[in-house]
Amino acid sequence: MMELIPENSTFVASFSPSKILDHTGITVDDNGKLQLPGALKELMEFNQKDLDEGIATLQSAEIDPSANVYVYSSITDVNDASAVMLAISKDPEKTKAAIEKEIKESFKTVGDFAIIAKSDMCIAIKDDIIAIFGGNKIENAEEFAKEVFTKKEKSVLDNENIKSTLNADADVNYYINLQSYMKLMAGISPQVSLLSGFVAGMDGSGISIDLSNNEININSELFADENSDIMKLIKDIQGETSTDFLKYMPAKAKLIFATGIKGEKLAEFEQVKNALQMISGNPSFGNVNCVELVKSINGPIAFGLDADLKSPMTTLAGTFVITTSKAQEWKKLFETLLSISGGMPMQFAVEAKSDVVIVKFGMNNSFALDASSNEDAKKVFDGSFYGFWVGLNVDGMTMYVDTQVKDLNKGTAKFYINGKDGNRMIFGDYPLFFKALDSYMKPKPAASDSFEPEPDYYGDDTEIEETPVKEL
Repeated sequence: MMELIPENSTFVASFSPSKILDHTGITVDDNGKLQLPGALKELMEFNQKDLDEGIATLQSAEIDPSANVYVYSSITDVNDASAVMLAISKDPEKTKAAIEKEIKESFKTVGDFAIIAKSDMCIAIKDDIIAIFGGNKIENAEEFAKEVFTKKEKSVLDNENIKSTLNADADVNYYINLQSYMKLMAGISPQVSLLSGFVAGMDGSGISIDLSNNEININSELFADENSDIMKLIKDIQGETSTDFLKYMPAKAKLIFATGIKGEKLAEFEQVKNALQMISGNPSFGNVNCVELVKSINGPIAFGLDADLKSPMTTLAGTFVITTSKAQEWKKLFETLLSISGGMPMQFAVEAKSDVVIVKFGMNNSFALDASSNEDAKKVFDGSFYGFWVGLNVDGMTMYVDTQVKDLNKGTAKFYINGKDGNRMIFGDYPLFFKALDSYMKPKPAASDSFEPEPDYYGDDTEIEETPVKEL
């Protein structure tokens, strides 16, 4: 089917129904009823009858779950947001019969394909290929279906970047044509054109999502000309984060972000230099030389947060850290900014060491620093250009999220939840964590401080006899 998808598509996605069902633990029993794993059935609200009827319709349609399903769009106009879905039928005649029964319309034969349309959706079938589309393509459905089923002179098979993305051994694969997307977005907002300099030389981005082992694993790759200005900049400015900065993060941090920066090269980039010079000319900032301050950065810029989820606004604790050879100058800048901001309820403290400046903030700055013992975070940031880590514990269950970029144009991300026994939870039990999180964060009704004495009567006029108190 990939030979039917034009190379210049704005986006292309492929997904494997059989892999998704297998990895999520969702099955269909011998009676055609959907079986949800773990706590999913108890926690999800759905109409079992409607669900069973939907599964029965899909089964009778004979769509092949072992074959990839493709979705693509060659959007060139903001008013044309239609997409095409391609799937494989195991038995085209049974597929037609099931669709006709469901939508109560009949297929029309046009040349070598059959087509049916209702409302804003159209379905066409040629041989064993099913094409579904909508939008304004309905107006010329037959012509568009003919175009869909025509092998393209230049298809995604002729583009190694798209082909490698769609053929990745994952549950879901996605490719976006950045140049085409930016042209489309520029039609929506002229301000988008200002970003064109940053994406010049970038062809596209590929993402693959794997759901095996009860984890969500994401691999991303940026396809770009390595000799383009933006790729040279990224290569020049990227520096490793190491893990030394963790000692300046809140000891019980639930979120940590860090990226390694070589400021000398960053300050040379034209757009960055212009912005820094404009800020430097503002007397509110104390006429500081921002270009020289940025040049002094040589290492991680990091951010960490901690808070009790029951009352995050009153327990917020965080730090912002810059690795720099001009720590005192950075401290002076931050103190100037804080002095003119005013009126903020949080407390701030700025400290300059030999190679870092630390901004500590929160409702109470007495919280302890040093997250060096966080082994999970260490694995994320060790040797990374960019890293992001989240660890939330609720009712004995822990949710982890992390993102890493170690290569110039490749990144990974992971999401999983460990149960109360410390082992990985199955996807079907993931809702237990979010249910507990919702309950944990839900405001509790405040206890009443007022005291109302019990009434001294029952009913209308029934007086209570006082019991005499004997003196001791």
